[in-house]
Amino acid sequence: MDGAKEVWITIEEVMLKRSGDEEKTITLTGPDVDPVDGTLTVDLLALSGGQLSQLFNNETVTAGSYQWVRFGLVDGTSKIVWDDDTESPLQLPANKNELKTSGSFSVNADESVAYIIDWDLRKSIVERNASSGSEYMLKPVLHIKRDDVYAYATGTVNDDPLFNSCGPEEVPSIYVFSGMNVTPDDLGSEVEPILSVYVSDDPQQSFYLGPLDPGAYTLAFTCDSLDDDPESGDDDLVFPPEGTANITLESGDNGNVITL
Repeated sequence: MDGAKEVWITIEEVMLKRSGDEEKTITLTGPDVDPVDGTLTVDLLALSGGQLSQLFNNETVTAGSYQWVRFGLVDGTSKIVWDDDTESPLQLPANKNELKTSGSFSVNADESVAYIIDWDLRKSIVERNASSGSEYMLKPVLHIKRDDVYAYATGTVNDDPLFNSCGPEEVPSIYVFSGMNVTPDDLGSEVEPILSVYVSDDPQQSFYLGPLDPGAYTLAFTCDSLDDDPESGDDDLVFPPEGTANITLESGDNGNVITL
């Protein structure tokens, strides 16, 4: 989320929907859960670069195919904290205090599995101009991936001609597209990236990609991510040819290191 330093939500329960059954409510038991009220307050922006927050552990569920995971949120706790320490409330879809994943998953009999819920905040937060000023809505892009199947990669960006070409008010970023040799484009375009991440100064000029499904991807560097509005449909971003690369990730892969 461009210009934000924190994005907070508070989760009070998790529901799993198995095909043909009622939802099963899971009590939060992760290490960061509040011992008094049983809620989990998380900064979604901090959950990047491979950082995770555990929701629960060793929960027994019925084997089968599951349609979704639904999060029940505490009313009035979702907010954005900006770089200047001002705050904006974060509205939720249809004014419901809940978020739901897309995509199904399955659990086999006598199997122990772990799943990761992945957020793409740059696609998930939408700014709307109202009569009283800007309002922000969470339109969640949540993906669920099996922990032992997904892949990730790390990389660095060279000083020249890439990283140093970004001005002081620009944010170096990596866009990830499904398939090899894709001509990169902006969020909301017909060739929309499946993931976009910032290039960090600490460690120097590095980035982290994941979790990603096994497969082939095109990576593209840009300085123009602040100009990319997911709702506008067509923003003129510059992707230098020397800042693109192809990568292939295998199931469970965690050793790829890319240099652009």
